[in-house]
Amino acid sequence: MFCPETFPIILGHEPAASNAVADTSDAICLKGANGVLIIVTEYTAGGDTDLVLTVHEGDTAAVAAAGTYPITTGAEFPIWVNTDCATSDAMVRQTDGLGYTIDATTTKNYMVAFYIPAAILTSGRDWVALGTSGGNAGNIASVIYILDGARYKQTTPPTAIA
Repeated sequence: MFCPETFPIILGHEPAASNAVADTSDAICLKGANGVLIIVTEYTAGGDTDLVLTVHEGDTAAVAAAGTYPITTGAEFPIWVNTDCATSDAMVRQTDGLGYTIDATTTKNYMVAFYIPAAILTSGRDWVALGTSGGNAGNIASVIYILDGARYKQTTPPTAIA
C-alpha cells in the first residue's frame, strides 16, 4: 500500500523565495530505504533567474547539506519534469542526468522529480540533500522527499532528517 507508513513524506524545504533555498534543504538518510523521490516545485513569477538543482551525498547530514559531494558522472538518475502545472499534469521523462535547471523566463508552475536509488550512492554515504543555486527573490520554491521502501519496525515512521 502506498501510504506514509511505507513511503515516508518529508518536507525538505518549506516554500521560500527560490534564491533563499540555496543549499539549505534538509538532508535525509537513505539507510534502510531503496531510494528517494525528490520533488521540487517552483512558481516563476518574480524574475528571470534560473534555479539550478543538484543532489549532494554525504556520510553525515551535515556533509550532504554542505554540498561537499555532488552526485557525479556514472551515477545519473531518472528525472521527470512538468514545465507548466497550471495547464497540464504530465510529468515528462528527461534523459537521466545529474540535475536540472528550471528556466524562469516565463511565469509558470514547474515541478521537477528526481529518483535517487540508494544503490548509486558512494559507499558509506547514506545521506542526500537537494542542492540549489540561482533562483530569484520573486519566485517561490519548495522541496518534498518521499522515501521509497523504507524499512522499520514501529507504527510511526522514524525521522529521516537530522
